[in-house]
Amino acid sequence: MTGPAPVRVEKALGLLPELEALEPLRALLVSIARPDERTLWSSSGPYLTLGKRGVHPDELRRRLPQAFHRIAEHVQALYRAYVEALESQQRADAAGAVSALLRGGRLEEDLRRFTQARAWYDVALRVAEGLQDRRPEVESLRALGYVCLALGQYADGARHFQRSLALAEAEFDQVGATGACEGLGDAALAQGQWPGAQAWYNRGLRLADAAGDAARAGRLERQLGVLARKQGDLAAAGDFLRRARERFESDGVAVEMARVLSEQGRLDAQLGRHDPASAAYREALAWSQRGERDAGLELSIRVNLAELDLGTGRLLEAEAELRRAEQVAIGGNVMHRLVQVYTLMGQLRGAQGDETGFVFFEQAIELAKALDRSLATEARVYHAYGLFRGQLGQNDEARAYLERARELFDSLGEAAARERVEAELRAISA
Repeated sequence: MTGPAPVRVEKALGLLPELEALEPLRALLVSIARPDERTLWSSSGPYLTLGKRGVHPDELRRRLPQAFHRIAEHVQALYRAYVEALESQQRADAAGAVSALLRGGRLEEDLRRFTQARAWYDVALRVAEGLQDRRPEVESLRALGYVCLALGQYADGARHFQRSLALAEAEFDQVGATGACEGLGDAALAQGQWPGAQAWYNRGLRLADAAGDAARAGRLERQLGVLARKQGDLAAAGDFLRRARERFESDGVAVEMARVLSEQGRLDAQLGRHDPASAAYREALAWSQRGERDAGLELSIRVNLAELDLGTGRLLEAEAELRRAEQVAIGGNVMHRLVQVYTLMGQLRGAQGDETGFVFFEQAIELAKALDRSLATEARVYHAYGLFRGQLGQNDEARAYLERARELFDSLGEAAARERVEAELRAISA
């Protein structure tokens, strides 16, 4: 005799209020969701999205003590950071207080709680501004800069990095100046300001080389490689990535090796070198699984590999890789990245001429609104969904989704993306 049917995830999430205190419960609920064997091979298709998976309340109840323990550990670490800041203040060690407050912010940032992390960094900056030694202020500004980039607040991020650079240079703090240049390059790259990004990365690279900071120099060369690839200078991109890899190989930094190899795979794919691209991605995966596992990095590499397979018509391989990516996202608590996975699954169904791909796009839109909460992500899903509908000859639906994507890109100030969508709309209307 079988037990009661599991509750579908989409219905379970519908019962969960949108409260910050319940975010860990939301993550736990998603992580234990499983395909319902009774519907796995039903007419709905052999592959179920997250929302159609099932969760058993009994299993959720069994997992609660473990979840409470993790939450308690996190809160305890935050409280300790505050107490250490207070103790430092008592000893008149304001720099120590800043360090403890920054540690609290990083604990929040590790869980993608960027708004909460910014609050810690704001307090750290206020304390640091009263110090004669400006290095804690430089560090606080850089932390604020990066959390602003994560929140999509690029202008604020650039402003913090600019202030960090000015202070570092005034104090002859070469390490701080190098980090600020890297941040300014990242902010410019995120906004598509390529000449500015190149100037900042080059300046940071000169400072890193002068200081003998091989790790940061390698990161800057990798970013210069990313930039050169985006600009279409593929030979220069290859040179930058080769030099970055040489630096990281000598230090054996697994995460950085995985990142540079993943970027090498993207370059090889753009060059039409599909076998070397696949080999680079698989080597990147091997590096990413050394030491402490980074679920976000592993997922990025698997998505890149799936995109390569999709682009070369290896649809079964692409689907298998996307299923692995889905499991990494759920198991590694990076569920917001499922939006990208499901968007690609929808595109894969489109390549097969399969109308059921709409299920993946609808799920991606739901997750973009509920988990990612990024208009840029939502715009990209609508754009891909419109193209999918167009592939199937459903021009009215295609036009509606592309117009929504255009509105979102316009609100974000992404002119190039908006123009691309407008060209696609004209092609549909022709």
